Amino acid sequence: MQRRICLLRLVCAAAIACAIAAGARAEENRLVAKANAWTHGQPIPPELLVFRDSESCMRESTDTYAVFEGVTNYEILRAVFSQPCDDRVFECAVKRALSLVGPSRFFRDTEEMYAMMPQLLSQPRHRMLKARAAIPHVLVDGIFIDDRDMSHNEADSVFTKIRAELQAGRPFDAVQKKYYDAYEYAYTETLSDGTMVVLHRTRVGNYGDCVVSEAEHTARPLRLADLPAEHVRPLLSGRTGDVIVLRDETEHRTILYHVRDAHSPTKA
Repeated sequence: MQRRICLLRLVCAAAIACAIAAGARAEENRLVAKANAWTHGQPIPPELLVFRDSESCMRESTDTYAVFEGVTNYEILRAVFSQPCDDRVFECAVKRALSLVGPSRFFRDTEEMYAMMPQLLSQPRHRMLKARAAIPHVLVDGIFIDDRDMSHNEADSVFTKIRAELQAGRPFDAVQKKYYDAYEYAYTETLSDGTMVVLHRTRVGNYGDCVVSEAEHTARPLRLADLPAEHVRPLLSGRTGDVIVLRDETEHRTILYHVRDAHSPTKA
């Protein structure tokens, strides 16, 4: 039964990912393309400032969360901060900007923004954002190994190799892909109608990225993910470039975190 539940989760996740990707390909995600091509002096696309949610189990490519997840233009995210918009749009812009450039640069830039436009601080959301700059934040990328996929000794050996490559300066994405591919395998499952399907998974998974502070340790709303609460304090003690390996006993896995950026105002 547990195996069937896991299979259903995998199939549902794959179906959702495929639906999102198909929608994005069908439209070329017009709004994301416009946002990424935006430059100073141009009007901000008004549809970017309106919150949209498909209210279904599958996220549409035009939903606000999906759009902001695809934005790679930091300057338009900064421009959104000063515009009248839904609080959920503001939150998406903040979360995406933090993950793009890291909290160190982000909070320096917001300090400059408030110096130039102090009137923004009449808004509660801007006062809250300014207050966040006074507390430590880290941006981390993660790789995980489930206990069912490797023994603790095997996982330790893999993480030792990953740590060495990261500390030697190899980009995180390249290292993650190398080990994802190295430990990928195919297996077959029989669906309820008797059809045999070949599925793929890996023993070394991508945990994604997350901005962590004492007040928040979630990747939401752009991703439905929360870090274990007991990981917050060890991660906040890290510095840029650190590699930290922690256990998640609830999910029976070990997670390797790479600190991409650390904002520590008390150490500045």
